[in-house]
Amino acid sequence: MLDLPVPEAEYINEVLKPSEEQQDLVSSFAERAEAVRSGNVDPSRDNMLKITNDGRKCALDQRLINDMLPDAEESKVNRCVDNAFGIWEKTSADKGTQLIFCDLSTPKNDGTFNVYDDVREKLVAKGIPREEVAFIHEAGTETKKAELFSKVRSGQVRILLGSTPKLGAGTNIQDRLVALHHLDAPWKPADVGRILRTFKIKKNVEVIDNGKIII
Repeated sequence: MLDLPVPEAEYINEVLKPSEEQQDLVSSFAERAEAVRSGNVDPSRDNMLKITNDGRKCALDQRLINDMLPDAEESKVNRCVDNAFGIWEKTSADKGTQLIFCDLSTPKNDGTFNVYDDVREKLVAKGIPREEVAFIHEAGTETKKAELFSKVRSGQVRILLGSTPKLGAGTNIQDRLVALHHLDAPWKPADVGRILRTFKIKKNVEVIDNGKIII
């Protein structure tokens, strides 16, 4: 309504093929669903909601179903890491910043596998300074959150990971944003495209869905 300037966005949908393990898991989901539909399983043991949730986990990273499974080379997580690192390198001169949204597998600090730690460790291994990659979950108070957002706006933190509820509405960190990555699809269309706000530094931005698993 105010006709404010907003970035021109390029939407990128990454399409990935499933690993053999993912294909096997999808087959098992189909068998479980058939058992639920036929009434051959106690709903307290298995149900369609649980199967759907397991399907989302499988599509994000097969290790969320079984952490003994291998790290698939062409997984959504690894594609996102490659994309984020490439953009980090390309926009280093302007200290371009990026957001990575992931609603499943948030950090737990209990030693179990989670996507957040996996993404950060891989980005650091590629050469990004650890202090430039942060989780919104690490800012537990409003004071710490304000400090973190300030670091993102200044380019001290260049990659910020968060869930839709924690990193959605109310964040004012778009000054240097050049790319937004969705690792798992949010439930509401309004939650896609948080980067499309008034800008100060860069006009063109990227919104990347990393990626769709095609069975």
